[in-house]
Amino acid sequence: MLGALITVLFAFGAAGIGSLVLAKWSSELDPALRLGASGLAGLATLALLTFLIGSLPAGTVWGLYVFGVLGVAGLGLLFRNRLITKPAMPKGAHALGLSAAVLAFGCSLVGVLSPSDSMDWDTLAYHLAVPKIWLQDGSIHYISYIHHSNFPLSVDALFIWGLAWGGQSGAKAFSLMFAIFGAFALFGFARKRYGDAAAWWSVLAYVGIPMVIWESGTAYIDVGNGLYGALGILFAAAMIDNPEERENPWLAGIFLGACAGSKYTGLQTIAVVGLIGLAYVVRSKASVRGPVVAVVVALAVASPWYVRNVLNTGNPVYPFFYSVFKGKNWDAFSDQIYKDQQQTFGAGRSAESDGHPYTQNPIQPGRIGAAVLGLAYQPGRYADPAPVKDLGFVFVSLGAVPLVVLMMWLIAGRLTRFEGTVAATALVSLCLWFFLSEQSRYILGLMLPLCVIGGGALGRFRSSVILVPIAGVQMLVSLFIITREGDPQPVFSEKLKVALGQDAWDDYQKHYDGFYAPAQFLNETVKGGRVALVDEVFGYFLDVPYFWAGPGHTTEIGWETLTTPNELIASFKRLGITFVYFNLGEAYGRDESAIEQWLGAAGMTPGAPRIPFPVAPADIPDARNRYKVLLALAAADGSLKPIKQFGSDVPTKIVFEVQ
Repeated sequence: MLGALITVLFAFGAAGIGSLVLAKWSSELDPALRLGASGLAGLATLALLTFLIGSLPAGTVWGLYVFGVLGVAGLGLLFRNRLITKPAMPKGAHALGLSAAVLAFGCSLVGVLSPSDSMDWDTLAYHLAVPKIWLQDGSIHYISYIHHSNFPLSVDALFIWGLAWGGQSGAKAFSLMFAIFGAFALFGFARKRYGDAAAWWSVLAYVGIPMVIWESGTAYIDVGNGLYGALGILFAAAMIDNPEERENPWLAGIFLGACAGSKYTGLQTIAVVGLIGLAYVVRSKASVRGPVVAVVVALAVASPWYVRNVLNTGNPVYPFFYSVFKGKNWDAFSDQIYKDQQQTFGAGRSAESDGHPYTQNPIQPGRIGAAVLGLAYQPGRYADPAPVKDLGFVFVSLGAVPLVVLMMWLIAGRLTRFEGTVAATALVSLCLWFFLSEQSRYILGLMLPLCVIGGGALGRFRSSVILVPIAGVQMLVSLFIITREGDPQPVFSEKLKVALGQDAWDDYQKHYDGFYAPAQFLNETVKGGRVALVDEVFGYFLDVPYFWAGPGHTTEIGWETLTTPNELIASFKRLGITFVYFNLGEAYGRDESAIEQWLGAAGMTPGAPRIPFPVAPADIPDARNRYKVLLALAAADGSLKPIKQFGSDVPTKIVFEVQ
């Protein structure tokens, strides 16, 4: 609780610093937009400063004191610049927006104050795990085996300080503050253009998106990234709508830059906005200055993260586009594994495999309508796990409201240049999204500007009869999704008990985090060595050095070329690996018969003779599956000694010591 409170105060301090960054261009903004935009800009500024300071020797150690001073100074600026003003409380139907925000962020707060579990995959895999490594090592540095550590860090970098002063809750509270600043920003943008009623409806639509509620209680970065992109798009639309307002290109550039500085997809948003701006210039014969300023500023703001990648890996968007840029510790084998995973999302390909890998099915352009509309009615196709089977987590849904807004504006045909720019950006970006990777998380930034122009639709063509009820229904559905009880999602009431201090934090993690107990064993066992994690990525729970050792993470182990147990053990020893943790349940999709076959081949079935694999590693055509056989053979010949097993009747998690 204390760590989260410190983060909240620090975030408001960031808003004070952000007011300095935006001072030249924010004086005419709506007060709520000024607070929200200053908060988001301040957090992006401090994330960049974290990178600069954290990259110095012991920077994540002494930097904590520097940021403590900055936070206090920022709070002074917050009040000196009068960012917080007396609010006008909503009345009547307008109170629905405020009530929805309180309920939504209350649910998010429960996530902040309770442990992340296996549903919160990316939080534990790298959003918090990588900052933890940098804290332990004393500086921000290149991590060869977690390629995600090379992603832009305009959100992730802040988790370093949250972890330092408040553990998980301190870090995840940043996500909640991004969401709160976003509510102010979207409210203020809608109020200035369309009035109070539109502003409160926009808030209702925004907080009613299931992804916003859930991710705001995690360390996922999509809410922060989406808000950066949304403000960039909105300010660019305002620039095209009124070229005389000279602040809009600069504000568009700052937030588009922060968007690309927190996720590679932001580069796509910059390109789309730039092309639409250019099209406007050509059509209206207007000055090209505005779009050029926006794009140049955006690229300048984002550039430090991409220069870092070039210096570390040789690839500015590592590990993507390997065929173009190549990259350190990456190869065509790893690239193919990554591509296959990215292309399993959405409805652009036939789900029929006919015996071959799903991703060999070509993209079918005729499915683009179903893919876009499917975001509303089959959200499981656009999120892990098992999107091909439509089993993805429904709380990573975008809901129906933004898509309804887009269709209503297109059907009505009464778009001004402002709404037209927002709609065009969404349509062009959705086409690109369809052909790249159809993950719902990647396009949250397109949905949020639609929430703003949805508020504008209320008074334009009598859409209240449709939009107000549908936004209210979506809010109720979202709350049900987030708080529903039962498998596969951990019970919300159990999280609430931990958040309120009624249940122990550790007890929750032991129950809902499958790697938590093995990690505690490894923390006690590994002395001066390193753990290879195979089919396990929740290294956040480890306090000892570890290595993501499965195929597709790095070329350092060399899975593509290994064919004997001796070669495998030599590779482990070369990397300083002394223990191996193998998650059989993950490797075999919890198929007990396959797990038992592996145990038999490894000679680990008590009272039964060893059962050799029917095929040698070198004869397995798909190199990404050889590791299972190699590990079994190494266990069978004694070069990997099992020292601890986890599971019930059939062990599904095994710790080996390298001999």
